[in-house]
Amino acid sequence: MSYLLLLFYLSALLYLIKKVSFFHSLHFGFKITAAVFLLKFLGGLALYFVYYYIYPDRISGDVFKYFDDGNILFSALRQNPADYFRMVTGIGADAPHLIQYYDTCHFWIKEFNYGLLNDNRIVIRFNALIRLISMGNIHIHTLFMSFLSFTGLWGIFKVFEPQFKDKKWGLLLAVFFFPSVWFWTSGLLKEGLLMFAFGMLFYFACRWLRGNITGWLLLGMAVSVAILIFSKFYVLVAALPAFMYLILNRYWKWKFPIAQFLLVHLLLLVVLWFSKPIIGLDFPKIVAQKQHDFINFTNSLTQVGSQIEMKELEPTFWGMVQQTPQALVNSFFRPSVLEIRNPLTALAAIENLLILLLLLGAVFFFQQKNNLPPLFWFSVSYVLILFVLIGLTTPILGALVRYKAPALPFLGIALLYLIDFSKIRTFLRFKRHKASEIRNQYPVTNHIFNGASSHNIFTPFDIDTDDQ
Repeated sequence: MSYLLLLFYLSALLYLIKKVSFFHSLHFGFKITAAVFLLKFLGGLALYFVYYYIYPDRISGDVFKYFDDGNILFSALRQNPADYFRMVTGIGADAPHLIQYYDTCHFWIKEFNYGLLNDNRIVIRFNALIRLISMGNIHIHTLFMSFLSFTGLWGIFKVFEPQFKDKKWGLLLAVFFFPSVWFWTSGLLKEGLLMFAFGMLFYFACRWLRGNITGWLLLGMAVSVAILIFSKFYVLVAALPAFMYLILNRYWKWKFPIAQFLLVHLLLLVVLWFSKPIIGLDFPKIVAQKQHDFINFTNSLTQVGSQIEMKELEPTFWGMVQQTPQALVNSFFRPSVLEIRNPLTALAAIENLLILLLLLGAVFFFQQKNNLPPLFWFSVSYVLILFVLIGLTTPILGALVRYKAPALPFLGIALLYLIDFSKIRTFLRFKRHKASEIRNQYPVTNHIFNGASSHNIFTPFDIDTDDQ
């Protein structure tokens, strides 16, 4: 019965995608949009089955711990509905008698908070809420989480779509189909809610900057910010300079936008240096403490096959600056193909190899432009700051891959701005022409190849096909 309910919800969400104008694209029809969503749901199912086979005892896998903790909160509904609503809404959730539920949960109480909010509880509450309509079927929870993540990513896609008319397929791939984005943001983890909240905040903020201000838009921004604060606060912190730059560029035009970009980030460095007297939080100390606790936690585990050897971070501004280069290397390029130990690290290593090739493509096939648009600089700022924070604090390759997923769509988009695909086509035509000349110069070799196969092995792809 619950699987029939799953099919009903899936059909309802597809109908919603077809009818709601937000999900309409300038360049793609409903079939493409629906296919992207179905692939997103497939990513959530893949995450479930990976966790199912890696963590069969359930208590070791994040997906199952969040789901089971949600069931514990849901169990209060039969005994005392008021307790259920207290725990789900957070209003009166600190009542002493509720400790009987919290002590039974695996993830409700978090050992390290660093003076910030406990980010585990929002996923537990999500599961407790969806449990009302799921009949306990975890795949229904996955369906709704993948839909939320898809919605946030679609918001990002909608903002950039008018700027990539000739690279529409590249944009679609960059936003939705980095392997880490497809996999880690589709299932019952914090990354799904994070992707929804950040994507919608970005979408609403860009509409606001264009002058489309409504009450619903402001409400959407407020809800998105709240979800980010309760899920991954550091992601919001990493994006603040980028949003500040967009606002400054919208209301104060400079002849050289790069100067605005540098000014905003210079002010960021000042705030970072004097964070304790300015905002009441010693930011370098918080980052260093998070790294130390993560390293100690990793060392306490009996089996960690992907640990990164990290120098202990000093709780100072200069301590962060000194380790920033290594942090960026870790975030961009690790795990490498030399660190493959299992299928998941192989997938991550291939992804990082793709990132390296795209970076090289941006260098060798650079697209000449007078001025890059503000959204390009937004992407650069967000990616670099988030990658620095993740690289400074994460000593496990698996966690590193998962945590950087929310930045990958913007990394792919930034590289799309820089790569001139017409130069790549010209380069491939040149290589094909040279290969043809070599075959003409050596007819014996040409005869051998033609005799071995009816296909031309030098031109396995039609390079004249539109690569967009």
